[in-house]
Amino acid sequence: MDSNQIPIVVALLLVIVAAAYDFATRTIPNSLTLGGVALGIALAASFGAVDAGVHGAVRSIGFSLLGIAVCVAVPAFSFARGEMGGGDVKLFAAIGALCGPALGFDAEAFTFAISLFVVLPWRLARSGAFAASLQNGARVVRNLVRPRSDRLPYAHVRLRPVVMGPAIALGLCLAVLRRGALP
Repeated sequence: MDSNQIPIVVALLLVIVAAAYDFATRTIPNSLTLGGVALGIALAASFGAVDAGVHGAVRSIGFSLLGIAVCVAVPAFSFARGEMGGGDVKLFAAIGALCGPALGFDAEAFTFAISLFVVLPWRLARSGAFAASLQNGARVVRNLVRPRSDRLPYAHVRLRPVVMGPAIALGLCLAVLRRGALP
């Protein structure tokens, strides 16, 4: 196994464990995510030092930190809006630290595509939010012709937070397959 592939294998193992933990408990432990970040930086430094000495170690650490920054940028906005949990953001940081910015960004893009095209429709159908949206649309049209006192109330459905760990794991697996990062 090539030294460039070891961090990717570690990242795959990390996200599989995080996905299982997130699915079972709806949380991702800090020891797992922050440990992944620290391990990613340490592996980058050690492999960089072996390849090109101190200069290689510094360059590799910078690359790992760039991976963290790229992978955390979009999820941090989602976290600030209450759309994503902090553990998910830290898991993306660990992926960035271990895999670098390019593979990490691909994993993030696949994760968000899975969330948009698979998880969101499933959640809307399962929670009744899709049916409520259709009912609300019909009520808007009917309320246009009704007097103010006879207008129909709108339906409200609260969605529970999403368990993103499995989607993140699948996103990283798809990114690794797309890039051919492992033989």
